Amino acid sequence: METINLRIPNMKSPHCMMVVSGALKNLPGAALKKVVPGEAEIELSGATRDSVVETIEKAGYPVTNK
Repeated sequence: METINLRIPNMKSPHCMMVVSGALKNLPGAALKKVVPGEAEIELSGATRDSVVETIEKAGYPVTNK
């Protein structure tokens, strides 16, 4: 397993964090470990970094450290 930290500057409010959390729940092999405004820590267990970034960006939140 690998843990990644992503910067998501437009994820500022509790609603934004809920949207990103919900999107990641639908991605097999990725578990959200910690989410705070602007950042998310995700544990990968089958998913790839690229698939996580794509999922977050499809939810409407650009990732700055792809």
